[in-house]
Amino acid sequence: MKKPIFPLLLFILLLLPHICAAASLEELGRRLQSPNPAERLHAIRQIAINYTEQGLPFLLQAAEDGDEFVRERAIQGLAAAGGIQAVAAAKKALEDPDPFVRWRAVQALSRLGVRDVVEQLGALLADESWRVKVTALDLLGAIAGERMKRGSAEISENRVIEPVRSYLIGGLEDPDERVRLAASWALARNRDGAAYEPLITLLKDGSLFVRNEAAIALGDLGDPRAAIPLVEAAAAPRNAASEEGRDWARWGAVKALVKLTGQDFGLKVDQWKEWIKNNM
Repeated sequence: MKKPIFPLLLFILLLLPHICAAASLEELGRRLQSPNPAERLHAIRQIAINYTEQGLPFLLQAAEDGDEFVRERAIQGLAAAGGIQAVAAAKKALEDPDPFVRWRAVQALSRLGVRDVVEQLGALLADESWRVKVTALDLLGAIAGERMKRGSAEISENRVIEPVRSYLIGGLEDPDERVRLAASWALARNRDGAAYEPLITLLKDGSLFVRNEAAIALGDLGDPRAAIPLVEAAAAPRNAASEEGRDWARWGAVKALVKLTGQDFGLKVDQWKEWIKNNM
């Protein structure tokens, strides 16, 4: 029995526009010379998607473009392309005048596995953009964790290696709660006790999303003192429902309690209190 040909024809017809739309690398490179920034942006997007490695010279070129959207997309592409030149361009982009380009640059360096940028990341903690500061703190936390795993003699018990720790501690004083959360979580993932009080404050006073993330970070920190505040967070009506959403911070607190205790009583607050009273 012959298979129906219609589905195959339909598939080809649907695919045909995409095949035809794929311009050659040379053609896309020519479009990068266009005076129209929208055309350059479209070209660099296509290069980043379809010619990630072969298009490296064009990605490097676009990283210096006069349009911030073109530069941003080029930095994203360089993160996927990899190589020494991509790393150099991403490092340079840390000083780009546009905050979104700086944000992408930090993301790119993280993806590229670059770790020799501690001082540059520390300088970014004074950036105007909370996104830049949060991603810088995330990368600093990752760098700290990797150094600790290597067992450096410079690390004392329960302390993240310097100067990374100083930058993370500094982030705890930022006026933006999202930045304070990022600094706290970076410390918590590395079991640094300096994160405890800031996380408790965020658990009590932060916005709903921040309260949820602070609760989960307390589970990562592993400090048993957090058990009672987490139970209180699970019981708090404001964490069950608010204008911002439902249940986030309540379930974040439960998740942290499970990690701290190895028990799972869900939202049964009385059972949590009883277990903590008898076991902690």
